[in-house]
This record gives sequence, C-alpha cells and structure tokens, in this order.
Amino acid sequence: MAKRVLSVALIAIVLGGAAAPTLAASSLRAFDPDNDGTIDLKEAQAAASAVFAKLEKDSDGTLDVRELKGRVGQKALKAADPDQDGTLDEKEYLALTAQAFQQADPDNDGTVDTKELKSPAGKKLYKLIR
Repeated sequence: MAKRVLSVALIAIVLGGAAAPTLAASSLRAFDPDNDGTIDLKEAQAAASAVFAKLEKDSDGTLDVRELKGRVGQKALKAADPDQDGTLDEKEYLALTAQAFQQADPDNDGTVDTKELKSPAGKKLYKLIR
C-alpha cells in the first residue's frame, strides 16, 4: 500500500512539474493583455502604474524604501530620484520602468519577449511591474 501511494505521489510530482509553465512565460502572460507573446512599453507602464497604486499605502503620492519592498535598490532609487527627496512619485517610477524596459529590450524592437524577460535586465523590469 505504501509503495502504491509513493508511486502515485511521484507520478503526480513529475506530471505536475512538466505541466507547470515557466516563471517567465506565466509572468509574461500576466502583463500581455493583447496576447501577442510580448510586453510593450505601454503594457509595462500600465502594470507599473497599478503596482505604484498598490504599494502607495500612506497616500502621500510617493513610494519610499519601505513601500518599494526591495523592488529598487538604494543606488537605483537615488539615480531615479531627480529631486533627491528619497522617494519616487509615480512619474519617477514610470520613468524608471521605461529605463528598465529599454535595458530589457536589447534588440530594440519595442517589445520584451520571454527570453528577454529571463535576462538580468528583464528580471529588473519584472520586479518593477509584478
């Protein structure tokens, strides 16, 4: 009986792993409302705007380090903060997203596909829009 349960469990694990989509593929679909298999800048910024609204808990119109929850490192925050107030307003957050998008789009075709989303630059973009 124990052998049979173990066999069934092993089969479920193997089949479950084979059927599960990759992180990048499932992540891409979440930000691709036109289902063309890529994320364009408009889609990335729409997602970033929604993230900004979700993270902005204290209703001051900005995100501080605490609200950013590790999405942006200290160095990147400083670079993306032209008024040097230690926070990002939505315009600054969207500009940071646009910059991350450009870095994640090395072929400059105006889209980020699954392969590009898996790159180090794509992972930085994903942190901003997830």
